[in-house]
Amino acid sequence: EAIRDWVTNVENTHYILGSVAGPHPYPMMVREFHKVIGKETRRQAMEKWGGKPDVLVACVGGGSNAMGLFHEFVDDQDIRMIGVEAAGYGVDTDKHAATLTKGEVGVLHGSLSYVLQDDDGQVIEPHSISAGLDYPGVGPEHSFLKDIGRAEYDSVTDQEALDAFKRVSRLEGIIPALETSHALAYLEKLCPTLPDGVRVVVNCSGRGDKDVHTASKYLDV
Repeated sequence: EAIRDWVTNVENTHYILGSVAGPHPYPMMVREFHKVIGKETRRQAMEKWGGKPDVLVACVGGGSNAMGLFHEFVDDQDIRMIGVEAAGYGVDTDKHAATLTKGEVGVLHGSLSYVLQDDDGQVIEPHSISAGLDYPGVGPEHSFLKDIGRAEYDSVTDQEALDAFKRVSRLEGIIPALETSHALAYLEKLCPTLPDGVRVVVNCSGRGDKDVHTASKYLDV
């Protein structure tokens, strides 16, 4: 509702949005602040490997962390960029937030992008176990990257994300955010398709301390 009021009353209302969504120039402004993620990734890859990564993976709701990672590498055509959306209970149900996977082009919150909408153009309520991915639209630059074929987008279910949440917590001692868990879960699909030696970077976009209560309800603990 805050975003709706903002785009309706732009002369006297301002909303500080944390994602790459909304009307121009705000998606670009947020991207500019977030692009430090990609710059740090390039530098760290050079230090660790002596070269660039081969594949970039990040979760996508509105898409700010993914755009922060991708933007630095858009012109590196040899690098795959993969955004992972929230499939919820499955993309063939009405309980998901996979906008780029199942959405249609529309206008939401002041920008033309892919939107989860019905046949009348009304926004469909999204679903994800992760609050940060529970958004019926996506940043317009992600839509552009999808349309030109520069970035790929896939999705991961709630259960797959929870499994990754548990696995990484147990094996690495790191509690990932449920948003990040979607990107981590996608590695189960991606890695078997890659040859040995491929350099994959997953953006760990958040810590899961905030998600322990939510996860405990689903994990029945």
